[in-house]
Amino acid sequence: MKRVVFLLLFLTAPLFAQNELLQNVSGTASNPGVTNPHVTSGDGPWQFFFSGSAHVTYVSETGPVVQRSETYSTNWFTAGLHRPLGEHSAFLVRGRLSFEPYTIDDGYPQLLQYVPAEAGGPLIDRMRPHDLVGELAAQLSLRFGSLYVAAVGDPALGPVPFAQRASSREFAEAPFGYEVQETFHDSTRVVTASVGTPRVTIEASVFHDAVTFGDHTEIDDGDIDSKSARITLRPTPSLALQVSRGELGETFARRNITSASVSWGTEHAAVSAIYTSRDDEVRGVSEDAIGIEGTFRVARSTFMARVESVDRPAAFPAFTAAALTGSESTQHFAVGYILDVLNTENYRTGLGVNIDYHTQTHDLPDSYGHKPQGIYAFVRFRTR
Repeated sequence: MKRVVFLLLFLTAPLFAQNELLQNVSGTASNPGVTNPHVTSGDGPWQFFFSGSAHVTYVSETGPVVQRSETYSTNWFTAGLHRPLGEHSAFLVRGRLSFEPYTIDDGYPQLLQYVPAEAGGPLIDRMRPHDLVGELAAQLSLRFGSLYVAAVGDPALGPVPFAQRASSREFAEAPFGYEVQETFHDSTRVVTASVGTPRVTIEASVFHDAVTFGDHTEIDDGDIDSKSARITLRPTPSLALQVSRGELGETFARRNITSASVSWGTEHAAVSAIYTSRDDEVRGVSEDAIGIEGTFRVARSTFMARVESVDRPAAFPAFTAAALTGSESTQHFAVGYILDVLNTENYRTGLGVNIDYHTQTHDLPDSYGHKPQGIYAFVRFRTR
């Protein structure tokens, strides 16, 4: 054990370079293979940076007896300041906003999506908007580690959130594993300490497991009630592997989250395989979500695909008290395409479409029809 500790301390010697903080897109997490995800400016000691993405989407459903067609916008925008502090240190402040509470009315249509009350619902066949404030944080990077402190932010748990993840951010809709994989990313009172090198990083966080309801414009503050730890390996700049564990809730064990993922990325392609398991001690149920997703860009064309297997409460969507004590697996597929009509050094605007497909729909109520699908046509604007 002493040899392991000594080895880890030895590995921390050359830790972070000045610009490493700029690689982070949420909390202390970054996308592999992206040298700088932000638009930057400034020649003085302080450097301003900005990044963002917005989809304006028209969705139409096929299959259900009562079909819905709606227009909505998913979006997020990050801005901040970065300052080097000598050769091996840097300081960063960052904020992220989403205007989805104003551009999405009570969730956008997404057949077979499930957002429980403890994740900001309850919603069935709809996906909730992001919170107005997704991050408000500061981070100090030193030679031997870093300290991240956020009034609202992302603890060291799981991979990059889907909206900022390189393999997922081109989609106009959330993954169906949202309930299991994503609900902890917008936490409050987050404190994360890390040590490591460009090849291996060890992190630990304490935070409040925040959940917002209704219009999602408020901040759910409270005492620190959760903790997590994550180890990330980067054998090459284009490849990242993370394993993490979190205990969420008032007793540090209301929900236990275990996450493992492999992400690969370059300037033109990104792929992620993500496994998340959630043990709900209140319901006495364990639920898993497994997903593989990717994007590939050539010239002005971007191709996307996502495959998921997600555990849902038994008898979904006709919940009963008994159904909440069990779970059943559902499978979901999504494919998409974007054609960039405007492509500059820092910004891209494109026209796109993605289509859902679901298996095992014969087990669902007749109201879903034979093959329920969602078709999403959109205009996408984003920074590079």
